[in-house]
Amino acid sequence: MPFFKMLAKTKNITIAVLPFQVISDEARIKNLFRGFTEDLINNFSKFIGLSVISHISTFHIKDISEKDKINQLRADFLITGSVRHLNETLRISIQLIKTEDKSVIFAGQHNETLNSLLEFQDSIINQIVSVLQEKINVNLLSHSYKKESVQLAVYENYLIGMSILKQGTSDSDNRARAYFNAALKINPHYSLAYTGLSLSYFNFWSCLMWDRWDVSKKGAHKYALKALEINPEDYIALGVLGRSYVYMGEFEKAEHCLRKSLKMNSNDTSHLLRVSYSLMYLGYSQEAVEIYLEAIRLNPFHKESYFGYGSNYYLQVSDFKTSIELSKKTDLNIWTDFPAWVAAAYLQLNDFENLWKYWNIYIEQFKSAIYSGKKPLQEDALEWLLIVNPFKDGSYLNPLCEYIKTEKTLSVPENISNITNIPNSFIPNGEFWEIVYQNTTITLKHVKGFNDIHKLLAEPTKLFHCLDLMEAAIDESNSTKTIDAKAKSQYLNKIKELQAEIDEAEELNQIEKINGLREEYEHILDHLSKSLGLSGKTRKVGSTIEKARSAVTWRIRSAIKKIEVSHPQLGKHLSKSVTTGTFCAYNPEIKNDWQL
Repeated sequence: MPFFKMLAKTKNITIAVLPFQVISDEARIKNLFRGFTEDLINNFSKFIGLSVISHISTFHIKDISEKDKINQLRADFLITGSVRHLNETLRISIQLIKTEDKSVIFAGQHNETLNSLLEFQDSIINQIVSVLQEKINVNLLSHSYKKESVQLAVYENYLIGMSILKQGTSDSDNRARAYFNAALKINPHYSLAYTGLSLSYFNFWSCLMWDRWDVSKKGAHKYALKALEINPEDYIALGVLGRSYVYMGEFEKAEHCLRKSLKMNSNDTSHLLRVSYSLMYLGYSQEAVEIYLEAIRLNPFHKESYFGYGSNYYLQVSDFKTSIELSKKTDLNIWTDFPAWVAAAYLQLNDFENLWKYWNIYIEQFKSAIYSGKKPLQEDALEWLLIVNPFKDGSYLNPLCEYIKTEKTLSVPENISNITNIPNSFIPNGEFWEIVYQNTTITLKHVKGFNDIHKLLAEPTKLFHCLDLMEAAIDESNSTKTIDAKAKSQYLNKIKELQAEIDEAEELNQIEKINGLREEYEHILDHLSKSLGLSGKTRKVGSTIEKARSAVTWRIRSAIKKIEVSHPQLGKHLSKSVTTGTFCAYNPEIKNDWQL
């Protein structure tokens, strides 16, 4: 019986872990507890009988007062916490709250040090699970939770490596490996570091480094085995091992590993999607759809990031219209071969114009990301498409490839042959910007965020400090004198009001109102960036760097949101590829050439 059908016979309890409220001036403490919260979620998700909402959906919830967001989670219980950093002590408060009536089921306070943090994590997990045991069928718990005892530095290196790995590029894979190897240098028996190494090779498989295919495949397999040798209950490593067996053609071993890993953890949404993709290759496409729907349930605020998976799964269960509908909500750059899957769906509907449209987009992406020039382009693209999608019994990609092969010229019909010839561009033209992406052209009125995006696109992967984008100077001479407390409060309130009004005006498409609001907003920020500095203990609004970081982040994200209204695919691409903060960068998964 498929695992999710078996699990559906019981009533799971759903919990959501909200971000810890960290009161500390040290960025290290804040980053550590961000990873700590994610780790709590991952560890809770190991208990069968508990459904755990993804941290991606809970990350932006500040506290339990945000009723609408809390209700959308549909969680039975909430876990909330706060941290006060005093000298070397961490004063940690944590509560387990029943969502239905907001009653506190469990509450505890702990004084810990950084070095005792991991032991505290074990204690909290065991305490809360013991409270919930009355509501969980104890027989459903497949295995007890046991956390590896590791030094803090090892854990920090692992957290940083996993954070970098989520960027999903070949460069981020290499950078993440450096942190995993640093963890192993301190503790050679830390299994999660080997799991991280295995995942770093896994990322290569999907579309990049075609010339290192065997090396990547063997690397993922090797490090997954090493992780499991140290910790046989490492569900992530087991899932990666299962997929490596799929590519090796050892399908029985693959299914054994995949189903075992799924039983170990049915709540980690990233893991669910990795496993479901491999199950689809093995012929369990309907089960892949069910797992995809479960992932959406566990991550309700970011379900759009899963639409690409759903599009492929629905293709394989012959629901071609749903497959195409989901593809229209997905950035075609999500995977190099994604447009080919869309083309396969259109073939089944005898829509040959769209078939060729998306096939040609696939060819362009393959040429940009994979093609070495050793074989004819389309011959190489056809071969690669089937090798990186190792279906046990074939798929709808097979008739697509046969159709392409039978065409005499292996080319696109003349009436749509130029469909991918329009280059991507992001060009200022007076008060407007002319923007082209994936053959769709839009014209938008100037906002300052477009200047920032323009700089990032010009030098992919380069880190730009927020001050460089803000074109602000650090002024430490007047940071405690320029603005008094009353002015501080007025400025902060006005900025918040303007941000809310701009967001509302954008949703209502009130163009004239948006322009006036933006001018006022940017005038205030310009004034603050000139008035505020870094020195002094009684900063009135914040440092130059902090204000620049906040201003640049907001105006870039606001500009991307404006783009998404007119060009959803470009908006999604930029949301995924542009990072903001103290340092900003454009890191596309697949190289895009831009005319600027």
